[in-house]
Amino acid sequence: MQVVNCGDTLEMLSGGYYKPAIHRVVQPPEDQRGCCRLGVFYFCYTDDDVVLEPMMQSPVLQREGITRYAPEGQAPLMEAWRKARTASYGTADLKKGTQAGVEEEVVKGIRVKHYN
Repeated sequence: MQVVNCGDTLEMLSGGYYKPAIHRVVQPPEDQRGCCRLGVFYFCYTDDDVVLEPMMQSPVLQREGITRYAPEGQAPLMEAWRKARTASYGTADLKKGTQAGVEEEVVKGIRVKHYN
């Protein structure tokens, strides 16, 4: 099986057109817990100096609608976003979200959802 998770960076660059996969890690079923598994993860990021704001010139995004995740002119650079997300992993003060089973944190002024 192959899974491609676009991630939050592509969501910000596409103005919400591409959504990251909702995913979480859970224990395998009882009868599969003794089986070996192999996972290969490859993370691909934009260059560090890319501003994470929607591509406003895109005709597709103009037609479908554009969501901004940070106010105009305040979107983080990829480097700052990557470092902030890495630093907050496992240490963030998560707050109960508006959806059941969803917790949220704010990173660089942008609301990040955690599905637990």
